Amino acid sequence: MLADQQGCDYSAYDRYAAQAYHIVVCGAVQQNPRFGIDGITRQYHPRQTQWRLISKYQISRFFKNNAPTTQQHCDLKTEQYTGMFVYAAPVQGGDSYTVVSSDETCVVQFRAGYSALDIDFLKCVEQAYDGLTPRHQFVGNLGKLHVYTMGNVGGVAMYLARNKLNENDFSLLKHTVKDFASQMPCPSRASLLSGYSMELSQLQTGLPERFRPTVDYLISMLPNLLAADWPLVPNHTDLLENNIHVCKETGRIAGICDWNDTTIGPFEMSLGGLETMLGKRTMSWGWRYHPNQQKLQNLFWETFYEAMGGVSEEQKELIDAARLVGLFLANGFE
Repeated sequence: MLADQQGCDYSAYDRYAAQAYHIVVCGAVQQNPRFGIDGITRQYHPRQTQWRLISKYQISRFFKNNAPTTQQHCDLKTEQYTGMFVYAAPVQGGDSYTVVSSDETCVVQFRAGYSALDIDFLKCVEQAYDGLTPRHQFVGNLGKLHVYTMGNVGGVAMYLARNKLNENDFSLLKHTVKDFASQMPCPSRASLLSGYSMELSQLQTGLPERFRPTVDYLISMLPNLLAADWPLVPNHTDLLENNIHVCKETGRIAGICDWNDTTIGPFEMSLGGLETMLGKRTMSWGWRYHPNQQKLQNLFWETFYEAMGGVSEEQKELIDAARLVGLFLANGFE
């Protein structure tokens, strides 16, 4: 692949860009040997504009799958909702088209029926994570598409701020890590023991031998994680760089987007999202941590435990077990 040939490092989101590059740009070059999409020439370098390419590809695919509604129809409808000019959000999702008002206060999202938002559930998420999530509202339909409005959480996707966050010995990323640690509330619980046991048992037999002692340990910890005295909360299951918005000037978390796949689970199963901040995945070498990842990790746990107001050793063990369960369930079946 092109990424391998040029020795570039890519995260999970970058891999999508590489795929889009080959699907969109290489296909265009085959049709016209001199020019690619919108005049992109053979000198195109995917690292420089990969997020734009991803968005272009996602928008094109979304409207191809949801014809006859077009991007122009959605833009016009958004202008009617907001009363101002609009533009497509820089970072798009795979099953939606997102538009932002020109004053950047309002976001309108168009979603296919199969990925419609559960507004009642999102209200619970908004209450649990007040100030961290946008407020969602269903406003009608456009053809087969469901239309929602939501506030703009501000900032930019971590993916777009990566270089800035990592400058000066990751000084701004430290703020991101501390914010992530201090915004983890503890709502009520429900029982998921059977489902988690089944999934971890599948991983126990399917993963390489070296992972089995850890999976065995996590299975043994499930009864404690699902006991009445350990809360269950809405856990974001897709905490990638493109869903965590940060302020480029300060590194502070502005908000977290794309809560559609949120699930109820043991408190702190979403802590696996911390790994997103501690390193990146490369095409050539797999996952690689930042040089100072241990300092960042220590900073996170120090801030996190302080925000909880004191944590016993038993609670620390449960928190770490919940984090690992989340990591294994999110990545073990890939």
